[in-house]
Amino acid sequence: MDWVETDIPSRGELEGGIGYFKHGYGCAVSLPAGKVDFDFGEKGEIDGFDLWRLSCFAETKLSEYGFDTKDALEESFEAAVDSGSLIHSGYTLYYVTDSVRSLSGESLKILQNDSLPHADRDSVLLLYTTCYLSGDLMREHYEKLDRKWKKNGYLSQNDEVKFRIYISSWLGYLRATWEGFEKLNMRVLLQNKRPENFRDLIQKFDAIGKIQKLHKDELRELRNSVFHLRDDNAPIKLFFANGAERLVWAGELHAAIAEFLSEYRVLCEVHYLMNDRWAESQIRRKRVRSAKK
Repeated sequence: MDWVETDIPSRGELEGGIGYFKHGYGCAVSLPAGKVDFDFGEKGEIDGFDLWRLSCFAETKLSEYGFDTKDALEESFEAAVDSGSLIHSGYTLYYVTDSVRSLSGESLKILQNDSLPHADRDSVLLLYTTCYLSGDLMREHYEKLDRKWKKNGYLSQNDEVKFRIYISSWLGYLRATWEGFEKLNMRVLLQNKRPENFRDLIQKFDAIGKIQKLHKDELRELRNSVFHLRDDNAPIKLFFANGAERLVWAGELHAAIAEFLSEYRVLCEVHYLMNDRWAESQIRRKRVRSAKK
């Protein structure tokens, strides 16, 4: 909004005779090598983009960027969004997942040495909210019915159905969360793409890896059976073939992942507060909401 309200001519020239066109939240700049059109992000980011802008920028030189047609560019863009490599801001703009914010002016001077991605772009936090929390909710529902079963000695038919749904969904999400860790290459991410103090989490991540190896194949088969149309219940029966052994193991794996993600979020909160990134802090948001109430 600071840009929108800036009282400068909508058209003009920058240093060196470079023409510009000020529009809405952004600006189109006509450089000798071609025109660049961008919008500022909510916090002043200058590295947001969308499919239309990419198409316009690469229109006359698609082959230089590895695309034969605009349709191929569109397919690649949509695939990146589906895979989580690109994140939608909620407005027009998209950002590269785990990218450190690119800003202009004073904001850049403040954040130029900040290697923690914006909370909305942090792939670990995205995995936490989109996958882990779903599994944790299913686990809570399953354990509630399990306590009811142990207390009463039976479950109603309706509760039996829910019980099966909750326990299988929890285990499926548990496996999916670990797959997310693998996809992110978590050890390398902590080592090279986060502030130095995040490296303290590497040991905990390695411990999770050792736990999951014990019954990883059975859990993978169960996960596939839960989230895909199945012909039979063999993978589910196999997982529970040894009584409660694998279920106890799943609980240990879940607890280890929960502890890791909790400590990761704490490190993020401390980083946000120590680096004046108030808008990203959950603690700060809660205080603001409480003050408003």
